[in-house]
Amino acid sequence: MNKLDKKDIKYPRGWSFRVIGLNKADMERDIVLIMAQRKHTLEDSNKKGKYLSLNLSMTVSSEAERNSVFNALKNTESVTMVI
Repeated sequence: MNKLDKKDIKYPRGWSFRVIGLNKADMERDIVLIMAQRKHTLEDSNKKGKYLSLNLSMTVSSEAERNSVFNALKNTESVTMVI
């Protein structure tokens, strides 16, 4: 599998983040606040229940926007990890 080179990523494009945490309600609330007016979908991403994770999908217009959302999620108290 080839690693995607940053220069090969074309924007705008669809992007997904897996957001992992301990409390679904808190995570959903914080994600909605971070996303504000951005169009997005949020779905359960762990069907087996071993841990709590949500799949956040959106269209990003630039690498800066993608990184901004990633950092906002990562720095949210209800979120343990973002992949």
